[in-house]
Amino acid sequence: MTDSSLTTPAFDELNDEHREMLQRMGDSVGKNPEDLRNADDLIGYFQSFRPDGRGLAGVFSGVAGGDEVHERLERLFDVAGDDRRPSGGKDAFFVVRSPAEIDPAEVESAGKEWIEQLKRLGETLGKLNAVEKLSAIERIRVLEGIPPKHPKVAAEKSELLVLLNEEIPKWLESAAPDHHVASSLRSPFYFINCDAMLRDYLMWSLYRRGGIGTRVDDPFSPYFRLWRHGVKWRVFQETQVDLYMPRR
Repeated sequence: MTDSSLTTPAFDELNDEHREMLQRMGDSVGKNPEDLRNADDLIGYFQSFRPDGRGLAGVFSGVAGGDEVHERLERLFDVAGDDRRPSGGKDAFFVVRSPAEIDPAEVESAGKEWIEQLKRLGETLGKLNAVEKLSAIERIRVLEGIPPKHPKVAAEKSELLVLLNEEIPKWLESAAPDHHVASSLRSPFYFINCDAMLRDYLMWSLYRRGGIGTRVDDPFSPYFRLWRHGVKWRVFQETQVDLYMPRR
């Protein structure tokens, strides 16, 4: 079960950077690094370090962009590291249960910046059709409460929803197919919250160091600002994105 279609080379075929990273990851959870070679072998890795993530110190430091990955993981654990549910039991994924309050105007601003940054990323990667769809967005609407579910039937999904939910999540991997370090980490980062935009925010420095980010600053940072405040997005038409704030 993975969102990656790429196959990682055999362990002895990996470069030193990749092998050493897997060694550190294995040591941190008491596993043989050769058993962590495939993407699915790493699903649930970050859940092992809740609530504070301290055991992750240094795991990615030998990887280009790894220190910034650690900084972003610290932000993740700060807002969603506690896995205890109010009613008992534990969350399987990282959930922001007590988000800090945020002004609706700031939500709207972050939403607009998120879409603008995705447009710039699309331009950099030559995704002109996607840029056209993103440019057609006329309104970022801010609401409160529990958001409705997106449609499951393909015919009922807007093209904009498919773009944001299915196509953009594939951009970074398809732009760097030989970045085996990043490819091997996509599944464990995705299963932090089953959120591709959150994954790409946490992993962005790996791809930026790989050359993708030379003309793009930090396209997923506005999304993380929304996520950490418990804001969820919904799309039901081609020209509008709805952002739902938690009801106070």
